[in-house]
Amino acid sequence: MNDKIQVISKYALEGLNLDALKDAALAAKQTLESGNGAGNDFLGWLHLPSSIDEQQLSDIEKTAAVLRQECEYVITIGIGGSYLGAKAVIEALSDHFASYKSGNGPKVLFAGNNIGEDYLYDLMDLVRGHKFGIIVISKSGTTTEPAIAFRLFKEMLEQQEGKEFAQRNIVAVTDARRGALRNLATQEGYATYVIPDNVGGRFSVLTPVGLLPIAVAGFDIRNLVAGAIEMEENGDEQVLNYAIARNALYQDGKKIEILANFTPRLHFVAEWWKQLYGESEGK
Repeated sequence: MNDKIQVISKYALEGLNLDALKDAALAAKQTLESGNGAGNDFLGWLHLPSSIDEQQLSDIEKTAAVLRQECEYVITIGIGGSYLGAKAVIEALSDHFASYKSGNGPKVLFAGNNIGEDYLYDLMDLVRGHKFGIIVISKSGTTTEPAIAFRLFKEMLEQQEGKEFAQRNIVAVTDARRGALRNLATQEGYATYVIPDNVGGRFSVLTPVGLLPIAVAGFDIRNLVAGAIEMEENGDEQVLNYAIARNALYQDGKKIEILANFTPRLHFVAEWWKQLYGESEGK
């Protein structure tokens, strides 16, 4: 055979100062960790895994146990970071065909991330006649999409199962002190969890925003947190290598990044990634 493999350098990165890129990445990391940069009032996610205490994990597990015992479905109402992280984790860990199989606990469904009337109609039709619970996630309680969904499903649940059942099986994840949802939760006596002031929604999967729906879905949140702590302690090299590679490509004029995966379970990891990067770099 006379076939030859021709190696060309057309797409290679040439003339880059990798030492300078490394120094820039380390300087950015130092700025981030010292809290001296722009947006430093939203850095609670940096050490979120190691800041979760035993009492918080225990409380989340107890609330999840009530919902798992009493409900056939649990509707998680939220938009953007208030649902994407939890959905990404649940889908990644679930059987591909879990929705078609009977399981040992409620199905976790999602609403409030769009205003499609047919989606809401179909979801209401699905849970009609079944016991369901609600996890409503919103700092303010006034964001349009979650507010509409919560109003519809709260009213439906109260009419279908009564106020007492609804009070036990509606959980609000919201601001610690203020906002329409906080006021309603206090008035109605719902169980509540706090969205930390210094954690943006897109980074909130390791707060009750993500941990409660994940626990309701039947997954071990302690193992999840333990894995996150391990990455917090040992993941710097991977993070820095990724940052350096992105900057090297950007400086070379390669400004379009594509995240591709070929595993259906990871579809919503990609959706979450789009939101993380779109909001962090484009807002």
